[in-house]
This record gives sequence, C-alpha cells and structure tokens, in this order.
Amino acid sequence: MTGAYGRGARASLAARRLIGRSPPIQKLRWEIQLVAPTDATVLIRGERGTGKELVADAIQEESRRQGRPSVKVNCAALPGELLASELFGHERGAFTGALWRKVGLLAAADGGTLFLDEVGDLSPEAQAMLLRFLDQGEVRSLGSTETFRVDVRLIAATNKDLEAAICKKEFRPDLYDRLSEVVLEVPPLRERREDIPLLIEHVLAYYAQRYGVTAQGVTPQAARLLQAYPWPGNVRELEKTLRRGVIFADGAWIQPEHLGLPAGWEDRNHGGTRRELRNDARGLMLRRREALKIAAEHGSVRRADLITRFGISRSTAQRDLVALIRAGFLKRTGGGRGSSCSPARRTRGSSRQNHLSRAWS
Repeated sequence: MTGAYGRGARASLAARRLIGRSPPIQKLRWEIQLVAPTDATVLIRGERGTGKELVADAIQEESRRQGRPSVKVNCAALPGELLASELFGHERGAFTGALWRKVGLLAAADGGTLFLDEVGDLSPEAQAMLLRFLDQGEVRSLGSTETFRVDVRLIAATNKDLEAAICKKEFRPDLYDRLSEVVLEVPPLRERREDIPLLIEHVLAYYAQRYGVTAQGVTPQAARLLQAYPWPGNVRELEKTLRRGVIFADGAWIQPEHLGLPAGWEDRNHGGTRRELRNDARGLMLRRREALKIAAEHGSVRRADLITRFGISRSTAQRDLVALIRAGFLKRTGGGRGSSCSPARRTRGSSRQNHLSRAWS
C-alpha cells in the first residue's frame, strides 16, 4: 500500500482480493495489516455485499493463527437453541432430540479463529454464553456442569445497527463492548466508485476463465450505467450483474441490455452521480477534476480510466487529458498524445486562474 497509510508487508491472498485503489479500501487494507498479528477481537461492520467475510479471511491469513482451524458460522441461519448448541456443543439428553454428545464449534476452532457472521442475530441465551467465553476463555456445553478452556480468536461481522439493538434491549451492551475491541468499517461501493473500473476488469477476467467465454469488455453506454447505478447490494450485486453480462453477451461486448439492472432505477437516483456524467460544461469540469484526482492519488491517469469511469468515448477522454496537459496540470508519461499522464508541477501566482480557465474549457 502506498500513500497516507504507508507500505506494509506483502498482503495475503484474501487482502489482495479486496480490489481497489480508493482511499477507503487502502485504509481498510492498512488496518487489516495492523490488527491481524494481534489477538484482538474484531467487529467488522458494513452493508450487505461489501465483503465482510473477505476481511475476516484476510485477518486470519495475516495472523499468527494462519494455517490453523478457521471456523465460520452464520448466526442468522440457525434458530437460537440450535445456534447455542452449534457453538458450545451439547451433552446427550440436554434437550429434546439431543440423542448424542456433540462437540461445539468453539472447541473445533481451538488454536485458530471463529468467525461469527451476522452476530446481531444471536439469541439472548447465545449472547450470554458468548460473553462468558470472552470474559473467561471457557466453554460449557449445553446440559453440562463442567467447563474447559479453549484458545480461539473471535471475529464477528454485522450489517445491523447494534447500538440501536442495544437501545431496544435486543443486544447486550456488555457483549458489544467485548466484541468491539477493534472495529473495521467496510465501505459501501457507492463511496468508492473509482474502484468500479478495476472491479469490472477483475470480475470479467474471473468469469471468462470460469465459463470459458471471453467478453470483449463493456461498451461505453454499459460502463456509464455501471458507474452511475447506486449498488444497494454493493460488490456482490456488481459481481452478479457482470456475471449475467458475460453470459448474455456470449463473447461480444457487454451492452446495457445484458446487465439486467432494475427498470426505472435512473428515475429514482437523483444524486450527484448522474449529474457528473452529463456532457455539458458542468460535466466536463467534473470529469477533468476527477482525472486530476486519479493522477494525484495513483501517480498517473490513463485514457482508459476516464472511458470506464464516465462511459465516454476514446476521443472525448483524449481531449480531456490533452486539455489538462496544455493547462500545465498533467504531463505525458506514456506513448501517444497523452494516453497516460502523471501530475505536473502546479502553477502559482496570477497565472493559475488562466491555467484553470484553459483546463475547464
């Protein structure tokens, strides 16, 4: 990683699958590298589809517990008593249907990591038992009077507002305090739209290999839709949309009709994204400011960055870069009339306004 978060050790495979160059995703990778070597309990928060499980995998892979048991539990998939039995185990006859003794997942994860997904759905009974484990490092099976110690690092994730759940008395505040030793926030895709071109490239390559069908890419019109769509399902929804595009494009260019985006979504999306895509004077200014931002953050900006980011033509992207070169904001670093550019030394004094006028016109 580079920039404000420094350069750490080589990232794990899972961390490298957190695709993107945006500041939020770079910050998240940096936080993973800091917290992974410790044994701190981690609470991963984020909307559905943002990649919380991938963050948990990265923490495991970069920790001293790498290669040891890694057990995952979806707390929302099991009813309360069954979940408590899965986590802590049970003795024969502990409840109706307990015909034999069962070892719990906490014991199975001894020496490694337990990942509790959707931890906000834990039953009150399971919350109390989990709190005991976090306080004492001890496990007691359902129906047993004996406890035993296990060495397990706990990582939890949720897309719920746990503070609101505490106010409603649906979640224990003391358990929240123990789970939130370290809190990692996974950003929604709408807050890191500059990563969408990289995600598109990565997903298309993956499904081309998986299905044996190589899509030519996305058309400018399709790229514009992908960039503007609000993505309530985040990266998971983007992946599903592109998978559909690869299948229905059948080796050709992915067109808007291949994506299957919900009808009428543009009429419901009145945010700034649609406005910045307009090809008027306002849109031109926003595009060129974004080009400077990309160059400043990543050391260079390519014509392809603007084509994919805004769904504009090759010639329009070329004109944007050339205008910024002539204004003195960028300099050529690649072949061919500004196809790849890096930041130039900024101008100062009274001439700066003239440079700005040239860049935005």
